[in-house]
Amino acid sequence: MKFGNLENIYYFILPIFILVIMILGMKKRNNILEMLRIQKDKKIYFIKSLFIILGSLFVCIALLSPQKLLEEKEVEVEGNNIYVLMDTSRSMLAEDVYPNRLEFGKRVVRNIFKKIKGDKIGIIPFSDSAYIQMPLTEDYSIGENYINAIDSNLISGGGTKVMDALKIANKSFQEINSEKKIVLIVSDGGEEESDVANFVKENNIIVYSIGVGTSKGEVIPDYKNGKRNGFIKDSKGSIVVSKLNTSFLKNLSKSSKGKYYEVNNLNDDSKEFISDIRNIDKDKLNNEKITIYEKYYQYFLLVGMIFILFGYFFNRRLSYEE
Repeated sequence: MKFGNLENIYYFILPIFILVIMILGMKKRNNILEMLRIQKDKKIYFIKSLFIILGSLFVCIALLSPQKLLEEKEVEVEGNNIYVLMDTSRSMLAEDVYPNRLEFGKRVVRNIFKKIKGDKIGIIPFSDSAYIQMPLTEDYSIGENYINAIDSNLISGGGTKVMDALKIANKSFQEINSEKKIVLIVSDGGEEESDVANFVKENNIIVYSIGVGTSKGEVIPDYKNGKRNGFIKDSKGSIVVSKLNTSFLKNLSKSSKGKYYEVNNLNDDSKEFISDIRNIDKDKLNNEKITIYEKYYQYFLLVGMIFILFGYFFNRRLSYEE
């Protein structure tokens, strides 16, 4: 026999408190009965008090969750290892989706974290360079905190180079001997990178991509010291209009046996990612030991309630002195 909730042991203060109250109550009762010349039946009051205190003790034992170990066994935990590659380039500040592409993409990823189950997720922000912000983990609540911390100033440069992020993800997959290498790219597509498709094929990386933005595009705000300072211009002094590069993301996903989704103010295909990822054969992630217990708290609780009720309704016999 062992207890599953030893943190509830402080509840044993309750029987002591009841004992003190009943002792004080008995003294006060005896004084009143003496004044009224009524004979006291100390035996009955003692039994009544004993039942109530014993009942409270049994209730406290029930709160400790007494249990008996029945079985211990190891089970295989299955799931997939997935890296989210989050584009933090300056073009992600374009406001063709509300409030901008970066914040819209972050909201999409947070929603995915809330719905995904059993898989390990990591986060790699990328721009002109990339790094692992969050290693692969099953703690999705931590992932949401990391996503919230991402902004366009996280990586200097402001360009869009997904190759660096893919190389980092691939290296991480190799270090843990992951059978499947799955990445989810959240980006507006940025610039074409001809060698990316070959890299994912050679390393058997499955690429799912979420295109954030619109084909019409939008100008890119220019921020300095946290304040908006006009719009980004090219070398000729013309304002740059950033458009969603669907062709790059679609081709990359298609060539790697993944899938492309598009999100904007009017459409959100990313919801399909959850069902698609669940249909992929799962890898064996690790073994977990499971312990099975038989619970006995209900019996202690029942006995405790019976004692308390019996003590509460136990009759007192009083008689007047001659």
